[in-house]
Amino acid sequence: MVNKNILIVDDDDNMREAMKETVLRLNINVDTAENGRKGFEMATKKVYDLIISDMRMPEIDGLSMFEMLKATGIKTPVCFVTAYGSVTGAVEALKIGAYDYILKPFSPEVIEELIRRTFELTENKSAANEQVEQLDHNQKGTVYKSAYMEHVFSLAKDVAESEATVLITGESGTGKEVLARFIHENSGHSKGPFVAVNCAAIPENLIESELFGYEKGAFTGAVNKKLGKFESADGGTILLDEIGEIPIHLQAKLLRVLQEKEVERLGALKPSKINTRVLATTNRDLKAMSEEGTFREDLYYRLNVISMELPPLRDRKEDVADLSAFFIKKYSEINKKPVKPLSEDALKALQSYEWPGNVRELEHTIERAVVLSKTAEITSKDLFLHGITIAGFKSKPESETVLEEKEPVKKQSEVNDDGMGSAVGRTIADVEQELILKTLQDVAGNRTKAAEILGITVRTLRNKLNEYRDMGIDVEEYLK
Repeated sequence: MVNKNILIVDDDDNMREAMKETVLRLNINVDTAENGRKGFEMATKKVYDLIISDMRMPEIDGLSMFEMLKATGIKTPVCFVTAYGSVTGAVEALKIGAYDYILKPFSPEVIEELIRRTFELTENKSAANEQVEQLDHNQKGTVYKSAYMEHVFSLAKDVAESEATVLITGESGTGKEVLARFIHENSGHSKGPFVAVNCAAIPENLIESELFGYEKGAFTGAVNKKLGKFESADGGTILLDEIGEIPIHLQAKLLRVLQEKEVERLGALKPSKINTRVLATTNRDLKAMSEEGTFREDLYYRLNVISMELPPLRDRKEDVADLSAFFIKKYSEINKKPVKPLSEDALKALQSYEWPGNVRELEHTIERAVVLSKTAEITSKDLFLHGITIAGFKSKPESETVLEEKEPVKKQSEVNDDGMGSAVGRTIADVEQELILKTLQDVAGNRTKAAEILGITVRTLRNKLNEYRDMGIDVEEYLK
């Protein structure tokens, strides 16, 4: 383990030093950061084999740091340290790709076991991941049967040969990034890098430096020159995922990059020429946003040279069987499981489900089924499409939302003074969702004001709204 590198991120000096000593005893290189912002900066400048981070930290917490790392394409395993009362946040982190979490208090042996398990797993997975990545490269963009998707990918091949900017629209989870990669791999830029940037996951105060880079001394803490994502993608393709979340004050600078094919780093004396193909995705209506003044009209038309729309999975259910077979093979290889067929009842359940989370939800469903299945076939019970019961607690299925429920009219005694229903007999998630949406409604869709009233950051509110969109809720109704 001598050549391994671990980063520990914790605002508690004693906890940070204690974990550092434990790691050093294993003869592993270790760095430390006192907050999420510093941890993010260090992880973007050095390759780590594992990041161990506290969940709760001031300014940028552990989960936010993890989302920022994911947005920049860093795939380092992240394990969270959390108190018993914050387990919910850690579980949410697992759902979006975190490796594991451990509860405070813990012994040094727990950290040692975590490290050994992480390194053993990543080494065992490397060969399987290599195979799956090759499979993804060759097949993932062409897993379809529907006539509409055949048209989409046929058009994508034609589009790929040009240098035109492409705007890919569709609901969250429909496969917009898959289509973008397909365009890149069939283009003249295919030998160059493919750099995907999640514009919604990077804090507003960091997005300019992430996209355009900076010179040494450009601001406090800029100790070295850093290339932005546009320059990192030079010769290849940059994907601006969720382009609708780009702050309005940066849209003019982005427009200049698209028009002039050059970027200007923060603190630079002159711009640098780039040869980068630009693709963008969004699940929002940019035209409506431009009419409202929340997205520049000239940038919208510059991005929308060629527009491609991906339909939701519920409108192309003939693709469900082939996609399921692909994901079964993929996750069986990753988890070293035998490739099992879908039972007749499982396939019927998959094809009758509405998939509010689209292909992404189907992928997670199949991954879970592959891991949990104990029989020769994957059955409908392995899919858990109608809720999961664990230790007496039942979770609601992803398609079930407050706005879809046909509730009886409440008696006056069941309604609070603010118009919200009583919390008795309802889940915390339901109450939270209703509170967020009602607050937005009360402030006429002003997200900054709503976040202030709710006591959360605008970024956290934005992530919650994206979750609700994935569940099929018409969030835009509350943003008018």
